Amino acid sequence: MRARSPRPGTRRGEERHVDRVVAFGDAVVAIAITLVVLPIVDAATDAPSAADYFSSNGLSLASAGLSFVVIAVFWRAHHWLFTDATGYSSAILHLEALWLASIVFLPVATVLDFTGDGGDPLALGVYIGTMLVGSVTLRVERLLLERGGYIRDGAHIPAPELWAGAGLLAAALVLAVAFPRIGAYWLLLLFLEEPLLAAVRRTGRG
Repeated sequence: MRARSPRPGTRRGEERHVDRVVAFGDAVVAIAITLVVLPIVDAATDAPSAADYFSSNGLSLASAGLSFVVIAVFWRAHHWLFTDATGYSSAILHLEALWLASIVFLPVATVLDFTGDGGDPLALGVYIGTMLVGSVTLRVERLLLERGGYIRDGAHIPAPELWAGAGLLAAALVLAVAFPRIGAYWLLLLFLEEPLLAAVRRTGRG
């Protein structure tokens, strides 16, 4: 489906600034990752030995590692979002700010989950909910880019492909809050995304 063209007089100016939006997002992601690393670097300077450092900071290292991986996944998705973009609207810019806020808060949510007993429904809800906010925000941004005519022709993403991951993440959030003893293992539901999309494609061809 061909996206409609944006209002005259807006696209030309906005097109030049897409790279600035991406660059600003990169900067915020870099700062978030730095904030993840700083506490464990400070702990290393106070440790009397390497063995003592690793034995005393295993939980912090695991939390930092997980935060880094999740932030990196969202960073890649953010670049994917703007790969075919030729401009943006003020609504997209506001959503971008919400996405950046979720990235900055994600390390805090990760620590809350790790420092609990593994079955705290509030900690799990905050952790997975933060990821869900970031995931849905990116997808709504993509939807607005397509509907506003800010995506190159031929780059339309079918709805199942766009929303499958967010739907599974929402299911993981509900299940984690309802059955918290399973903990963050509910996130393994995300591995069902590709099989589900493959089934949808087969159904569509049939």
